Amino acid sequence: MKTTPVRVKARTHSLLKQMSQHQRRPIPEVLDDAVERYRRAQLFEAADVAYRRAGAKNDREMDAWANALADGLPEA
Repeated sequence: MKTTPVRVKARTHSLLKQMSQHQRRPIPEVLDDAVERYRRAQLFEAADVAYRRAGAKNDREMDAWANALADGLPEA
């Protein structure tokens, strides 16, 4: 697999090294997994925001329909 150097802060490298030793896996694998988890978290966060917006829009529409039922006309 092709690789490329990535510059990280010394603290980040130290943490990656500790995680690598603890998991008995190379740093590039640990970093790959961390980036993939972060990517997924961002995806789910964006989906959650979109879902909440859609829910809020639906709530407003339901409120409008509820007010329509209070028009004083008998129900059919």
